[in-house]
Amino acid sequence: MRACLIPLATEPLNPAANIERLVRRLDEVARHQPDLICLPEGGLTGYLYEEDDLARFAETVPGPTSERIGHLARRHRAYFCFGLLECAESGVYNSAVLVDRTGKIILRHRKIEEKPPFIVGDTVDNVDTDLGRLGILICGDLFDEETVNELDRSLDLLIVPMSRPFDEGMQNIDHWISRERQLYLEAVRGAGVPTLIVNALEINTDDPSFGGAMIVSADGELLAESPVGTDKALIWDFSADGS
Repeated sequence: MRACLIPLATEPLNPAANIERLVRRLDEVARHQPDLICLPEGGLTGYLYEEDDLARFAETVPGPTSERIGHLARRHRAYFCFGLLECAESGVYNSAVLVDRTGKIILRHRKIEEKPPFIVGDTVDNVDTDLGRLGILICGDLFDEETVNELDRSLDLLIVPMSRPFDEGMQNIDHWISRERQLYLEAVRGAGVPTLIVNALEINTDDPSFGGAMIVSADGELLAESPVGTDKALIWDFSADGS
């Protein structure tokens, strides 16, 4: 199974430009023929939290974005995991959706470790596919012990879309290597399942999410990463035993 993580360069509040950028990035990686393509949290709108922005950009699932990603899934014959702002009767969720190669929605996760004005999810589900048993958490969920305890430890792969800036505004590679990267590895070790982490690279905004992607083994070993501060795609082939 070949996974492709795209830390998409995202311009907040401009989904039209972001989807165009995504289409170009997919054309670039198409020669690798990935089985699973993973995009960041809020990947086509940016991570938005102002009520006016949520009212403007949140949409239903299924809805326009899931239909557009479904079309791309069929075109590239790949599973897609992507984050979006989900509008429901009860309010707006920070959600991630997994579609199969036919564009069918097969799994949705509503972020649990989230702040108002979002409402929060309360379940951690998974789905069996021809790629194995897959699950999703979103960003802060990975660092929340109660949420992680709800994971099925028989998962073959956990997907974690993020939109995360550096802690304390420390936007430099030394800080990443010496401190923050280790926090991610420890969190995955606590989850105990192989994990794909893909972070947004926000542009034209203050305190932006820093991009990059990671493949981490169930015991917290860093298998591969793309550089923080970039939108470089990370492609990784998993063997039959999940390594």
